[in-house]
Amino acid sequence: MILIVDDEPAIRSSLSCLLQDEGYQTIAVESAFRAEEVLSAQPISLILLDIQMPGKDGLTFLDENRRRLTDIPVIIISGRGDIPTAVAAIKLGAGDYIEKPLAPERVLLTVAQAMRLSRSRQTEQKLVGRLLDRYHIIGTSPAVGRMRDLIARAAAADVPVLITGENGTGKELAAHQIHYLSRRGSEPLVTVNCPAIPETLFEAELFGHVRGAFTGALRERAGRFEKASGGTLFLDEIGDLPPGTQGKLLRVLETGQYEKIGSDTTQQSDFRLLAATNRNLQEMVAQKTFREDLYYSLNVLPIEVPPLRQRMEDIPALLDFFWEELDASGRYTLSAPAAGILASYDWPGNIRQLKNVAARIVFECPPGEIGPADIERIYHQREAVVASSSNAGETGLAAAVRQFETGYLTRLYHKHNGNIAAMARELSMDRGNLSRKLKQLGIV
Repeated sequence: MILIVDDEPAIRSSLSCLLQDEGYQTIAVESAFRAEEVLSAQPISLILLDIQMPGKDGLTFLDENRRRLTDIPVIIISGRGDIPTAVAAIKLGAGDYIEKPLAPERVLLTVAQAMRLSRSRQTEQKLVGRLLDRYHIIGTSPAVGRMRDLIARAAAADVPVLITGENGTGKELAAHQIHYLSRRGSEPLVTVNCPAIPETLFEAELFGHVRGAFTGALRERAGRFEKASGGTLFLDEIGDLPPGTQGKLLRVLETGQYEKIGSDTTQQSDFRLLAATNRNLQEMVAQKTFREDLYYSLNVLPIEVPPLRQRMEDIPALLDFFWEELDASGRYTLSAPAAGILASYDWPGNIRQLKNVAARIVFECPPGEIGPADIERIYHQREAVVASSSNAGETGLAAAVRQFETGYLTRLYHKHNGNIAAMARELSMDRGNLSRKLKQLGIV
């Protein structure tokens, strides 16, 4: 629907006829006040707005309704030679202007261009809406409410955000929410999983490189900074960022400038940085393993994602969500005693562990009400399978040792916020062996 706003009846009539002959739907009003009523009553795809009107002129209308018009293209109708006014209108958010007397060809061309822009924006909004649905945060607990408030503030602020929390709590989910709720939501979200990239390749991954920059660089390649320009760069597990790269990242954050490897040409990138970690960066700063200046540049707006044990009341809603993902919506209900048992567990693996339990229920339980016996069997099944397969003749002493190991390593896991490398250092144990032990005991 195209809204025509002009105090001259002849202009309203001629524009309506011209556009309707081309297949557009129109509604024509004589004042800015009536235009505001229409905007409140129905969706509008485009506005043709006269500047000179009695009561409230077009510039005032644009200024007062700037937020409402964010996603609606506006074409200004100005008098011949009134360029300064048209420029002022464009600064207030108008997309284009046409001069009186109106030339039909010019009107139709300008409207067609604006309608393409409107359809593009509507498509982007639908896509962002679907992505927000996909990455929405489940739960009504106070902890989740506080996190939602912080995410909304972060989305509006366009400053670096540091997201902290244990493994499996949903830090990446929070990052997606911040991005898609922000003004950059229709632009790229580029994710870098820091632990997954070898230290020798990290700078090439972030900065990109030109052809011949190093052995194997057979062609020029864009880095993550370039790909994220206009959108958001998400550095997941930034505590694993190589020390040599930390200072270079800080420079890019401060200036927005960088050079590809093998090039002296300075490039510009406008991205918003989100970072997540399960490690205590303040401790790393004290230990000189993480730059203090980079930490403060990242920690402009901190968000802590709560562990599942601090939001137990969300477990039933989370299970329903996971069952819906598994096409099992409505087939299972959780009894009150079963919910109580789930709330008594420590959940070292957090939401990721709960998702595993939800999947096991679907695969192993018939549809219906899930009771305490089902929960006890499924929650402890992995440990039981490991025990029966590798320790079939386990003695009372061996069982006691296993119980002690599980309790001790679980407490240590929480102490180090899930940082297995830090646990291994404290235990003087090989990280790979420790990781396998944690999996064997069902801690991760």
